Amino acid sequence: MSESFTLNFQFKDVPQEITCRLRASAYTYQFLCTVGDTEMILEKDDQGNLRALEADPFSTRKAKPDPGLVRAMITEMERILQ
Repeated sequence: MSESFTLNFQFKDVPQEITCRLRASAYTYQFLCTVGDTEMILEKDDQGNLRALEADPFSTRKAKPDPGLVRAMITEMERILQ
């Protein structure tokens, strides 16, 4: 069962509320976060930093999330996890 939470932060002076779910497995965990209408996976890379990947990179959606917004989301998540 996954736990849901809301990630609140400011991006370009606009309050953001990103809904995320924690998905844990035996040795690792991921966060599934919805940015606009795109689901993103946040997970640790080989150096231990968070990275964001589109959950469905082959979707035909034209609008991709703002890279700055995704970076701000990662920064806020890293701040919370410290």
